[in-house]
Amino acid sequence: MDVNNLSTLFEPNYTILTFLMIKTFFYIETIGAFALIRTLIATGPSRLMSFGAFLLALIGVAAKYIPPLAGLTGEMPGRIAAYIVNQGIITSGSGMALPIAVSILFALSWRLRGHRWWALDALHLICALGFFGLWIYTLL
Repeated sequence: MDVNNLSTLFEPNYTILTFLMIKTFFYIETIGAFALIRTLIATGPSRLMSFGAFLLALIGVAAKYIPPLAGLTGEMPGRIAAYIVNQGIITSGSGMALPIAVSILFALSWRLRGHRWWALDALHLICALGFFGLWIYTLL
């Protein structure tokens, strides 16, 4: 075996590390913040849909941060929270179900009556294209 090939074997793939960092610490939080803003400014069905996206994002964030802070990582609440974060609310996707669900709910709030501030949808589109594009790139 060539020494150069051996050195690249143990180097991290920065694309995958970037994707995991964004997935773990930024995406759900960002879309949840967009949903909270839309919940405060929208009316009617758009407000309800964005509130649903905000609640789902809040569940994901709470499941990620509260059990370690409360010392419940080995207890049943900690296991349930880890299940929510790692599998998502829907049992599939290796942790991608929760970001997909939050993103879809927020995107649906744009199509409903009462939506405001189209710039939130433009920011969401940029974030979603970047995040899901990076996800697809890591799968290839």
